[in-house]
Amino acid sequence: MTAPCDSTGPAPDGRTADKYSPLVALLTPRGRGAVASVRLRGTAELCDRGASPLFTAANGRRMAEQPLDRVLFGRWGKAPGEEVVVCRVDHEIIEIHCHGGDAAARRILADLERAGCLIVSWQELETACASQFDAECREALSNAPTLRCADILLDQLMGTLRSSIEQIIGLVQRGETKFAPREITTLLDRARFGRHLTEPWQVVIVGRPNVGKSSLLNALAGYQRAIVFDKPGTTRDMVTAEIALDGWPVRLTDTAGIRKAGSALESAGIELALDQARRADRCLIVIDGSAPHADDEGLLAAWPGALVVANKSDLPDAWEERLPVGVHRVSSLTGEGIAALGDALAASLILQVPAARMAVPVAARQVELLQMALSAAHADQWETCAAALEAILQPGNQAVTAPACANAATRE
Repeated sequence: MTAPCDSTGPAPDGRTADKYSPLVALLTPRGRGAVASVRLRGTAELCDRGASPLFTAANGRRMAEQPLDRVLFGRWGKAPGEEVVVCRVDHEIIEIHCHGGDAAARRILADLERAGCLIVSWQELETACASQFDAECREALSNAPTLRCADILLDQLMGTLRSSIEQIIGLVQRGETKFAPREITTLLDRARFGRHLTEPWQVVIVGRPNVGKSSLLNALAGYQRAIVFDKPGTTRDMVTAEIALDGWPVRLTDTAGIRKAGSALESAGIELALDQARRADRCLIVIDGSAPHADDEGLLAAWPGALVVANKSDLPDAWEERLPVGVHRVSSLTGEGIAALGDALAASLILQVPAARMAVPVAARQVELLQMALSAAHADQWETCAAALEAILQPGNQAVTAPACANAATRE
């Protein structure tokens, strides 16, 4: 049987749910679609109340009499009603599938609300029906932008991350504390990668005007996202495109050309470009391989860790041997070198891809508690360390007192 709700909170209409409140949520996106799905957490009697039950099964039996895990066809509401497919997943979970679109789903939600259910978001329903840890893993999986990310996130939901944390808890509880800090640190080292399983890596394209930054963004994206024009200073606001490189999500940002500004507007655009580049996960410095300029040297010196791209390889090379080691020669016009640049960019962002079934934290709360556990371990406060690790997996929010060294350790 599904555990009762471990969290409380106000419903959209101001009512407050206690831990036994029946809850209902729309699982599918609003708008047009082939099928809409609604999940109810409550007893089957909610659908059977009164002389006119909410659900009338084709087999004539009431909802409470239906066996678990049996797919049922029937009608919802008064005649003519909505044709629905229903399944009692367990004694307290019922899934209702109806025609897509807002009307049918909205009617089912309204009927259940009148029957005493609270309408909540699917994330709130997940937290109510499972632990906060499971709800975090499910939400991360729902936000996966690529199949490769989804595969890793599904591993975490299916027990990989939970198993890893439980093993560390076991080390602490058995007094084998020598290895616990190392294992916690390993998980924390993967936290940045875990965040980018749902949030794209940020890549900013920087260079002088007219070196082909916008053309490069279009070539990497595979379609014309940015306007290309041969007048310097055309791009003043930022233009972004979200792509997948080797299965990893990346947001490309095209910025204003870096030069001595001719107007306040262009100056603001250049400053915004530099600010975005400083905060990006990776910066691409684009130079014109056919026309060297003195300002290029300054850009290359200012961004020593950037990937350098010599664009316009379809034209005669004017740099010869003066280009930096490791420069990527491409032509945004012909596509030459674009695929290799994409591979190199992906490799520079994801330095180490986790092996199959490798644990990765997927939520900020998990990372915060791992940091707290590590600080406690370094302070030999093993009870606090174990409590922080257990709080990651326990239902609801667990209060854990951080050791005195926690803030300092986090800053380091």
